[in-house]
Amino acid sequence: MMPSPKPKSLRRFFHLWIFFLPVYFLVAAAFDPSEVSNADYLKFVVATRHPAPEYWANGRFPAGHGNEPVVLVNFDEALSYCQFVGRRLPTVDEWKATCEAGKLKKRGDIWEWTSTDVDQDGQTYKALCGPSNTCDCSHRYLPHWKNSVKGFRCVQDATPVT
Repeated sequence: MMPSPKPKSLRRFFHLWIFFLPVYFLVAAAFDPSEVSNADYLKFVVATRHPAPEYWANGRFPAGHGNEPVVLVNFDEALSYCQFVGRRLPTVDEWKATCEAGKLKKRGDIWEWTSTDVDQDGQTYKALCGPSNTCDCSHRYLPHWKNSVKGFRCVQDATPVT
């Protein structure tokens, strides 16, 4: 028995679906306006008694640096913060699409953690995106590593617009 050809309306539906599916995923995640700041992270540290980043003295960020991105935070710490505020880390695809659309505000010249795994030489790294005025997502880092140019921002899943 030969399969019957697809009706035109069904083909049109698939063509529309291919176009609208990426749009659906872009509106499905609302990015925080900028990277998580020291002041934001302090609220998390105080509420959860989570250890403060190493460059903070006595559990407090340096005076005058409250609006700067928090750094020296590893992947698990970034993930914990996002979960604490009811959000999650973005994927590379989400981060790149938002960046390329010109919708990412940057406070600092840092790489940002993403939730995307990258297998390399038998180890699982995390992809980082940034820095400054680029949409580069080529940086790979082991989840437990941290340094002074690694920060993050969170995204919140939103109800898609229909």
